[in-house]
Amino acid sequence: MGLPHLQLMTRRNCCLCDDAGAVVAAAAEQGLCSWELVNVDADKGLLVQYGMDVPVLLAEGKMLFKHRVTAAQLQTALADIGRIES
Repeated sequence: MGLPHLQLMTRRNCCLCDDAGAVVAAAAEQGLCSWELVNVDADKGLLVQYGMDVPVLLAEGKMLFKHRVTAAQLQTALADIGRIES
């Protein structure tokens, strides 16, 4: 089973997005997940769906967190995903 793949839905000039990105990047550096940034401004459908309601962190299309996430919260969520997939 591979690492969980996360998508971080963001917008430009969003300090909460920057904070969430730092948390997710650190988890990826620890080998806990892979991830990608998705700029909702670049896709009209995503912009309608998320608008100003970012950041949103998705795992396999399911929302894990919205607006804020700490390293501890993310590690717990990733551990839970691992238990569910096993």
